[in-house]
Amino acid sequence: MDKMGGLLERASRALDVPGDVVAGLPRLELIGDGELRMESHRGILAYGPEEIHISGGKLVVIVRGKGLELRAMNPTELLITGQITAVELVR
Repeated sequence: MDKMGGLLERASRALDVPGDVVAGLPRLELIGDGELRMESHRGILAYGPEEIHISGGKLVVIVRGKGLELRAMNPTELLITGQITAVELVR
């Protein structure tokens, strides 16, 4: 484990918060193949009915499928619906 990873792990335990929150990483929840919820996003980079690119800070989340739709979005969370066939994380 690198120095930063060890530091983040210790901070997570000391503060009793999930590691993803400390590291500033997005949190994804995929419900079946029809709904994806994402917390800690940094905005939409590309949007279309078959592919949506979302900034997650250190990662770009690519959602692929058919009939994709951004149903709800606020400064920290978003909801995508449609027939989701793939979710890809890109550094």
